[in-house]
Amino acid sequence: MHKHLNKLGLAGMAGALALTPAMASAQQTTAPSTPPGTSMPQTPPTAQPMPERQKSTPDAEKKSMMKSWPAEQQAAFKQWPAETQSYFWSLPPERQKMFWALTDADKVKLSTMPEQQRETVWAQIEAQLAPSAS
Repeated sequence: MHKHLNKLGLAGMAGALALTPAMASAQQTTAPSTPPGTSMPQTPPTAQPMPERQKSTPDAEKKSMMKSWPAEQQAAFKQWPAETQSYFWSLPPERQKMFWALTDADKVKLSTMPEQQRETVWAQIEAQLAPSAS
């Protein structure tokens, strides 16, 4: 059944991820220009502290979970960029299972998207993988 879900969902997920650059460009706006005769303030904006990022080193619980994975999943996980690994751990268990069905390239794309785009793509992924009512 797992292989069936992979085959069923991969085509739709690839399409959803392929559409994200178009969605991103549609959402981008340009900064308002300064009207002639006015000047920009001379003081730089105050820097906002960066939120502390989740560490890419798994804690004991994560290490234990990783040891239960097949060797090929463990190897694949270790090849992902740190940002993608952190994003994987931030997902709820149901989405973690779906995340494995994506290609590694799509995993990286999804992990680097703005949150609003991620949620749009996740809605499409979940719709693709939802059992159809028969």
